[in-house]
Amino acid sequence: MTPLHKPPGQVPGPLLVLGSVALVLGFAVDLMGVFRVPTENLLQMWQAAGVKVERSVGITNPLGILAGAAVSYAMVGAILGTPGEGRRAILGFSVFLLSLLLVPVLGVWGIFWKPFGFCLMVLWAWVSAAVYAHGHRMPCEGVEEDPAENIISITGNLDLGTGRGTAEG
Repeated sequence: MTPLHKPPGQVPGPLLVLGSVALVLGFAVDLMGVFRVPTENLLQMWQAAGVKVERSVGITNPLGILAGAAVSYAMVGAILGTPGEGRRAILGFSVFLLSLLLVPVLGVWGIFWKPFGFCLMVLWAWVSAAVYAHGHRMPCEGVEEDPAENIISITGNLDLGTGRGTAEG
């Protein structure tokens, strides 16, 4: 699909929809315990390595919901506001990697961060925003309108007194 055949993309609507869907997906996956076994295995691995875990938090925690909402909406907004597929990929990978790095950083303070629901949320926000941006001409890419059909270009001076112009060319 050539850039002129892509429909013009919007930012506010997809930002709200895609960010909300990603947040709800991460919350629901964590709430239903879809990744319960890998989470328990990761926690046991940390405890076997001598890390003292005082509490375990995830995206279902109120602070986790706020962090998830911030990351989800920021990720979608950044992807929709970044021109170029390569830049979008670098941005998405960076945020995904930083989400994974929350586990050891919070582990220093004795907090076990359940990474699976949060990382799924980040991955969903990244991929869905990238797919939407790939199929649309986004404002950050310099949206140009399709060439108008059946319009005769006036090249010349318009006489403002009579309302008629002279077409030259």
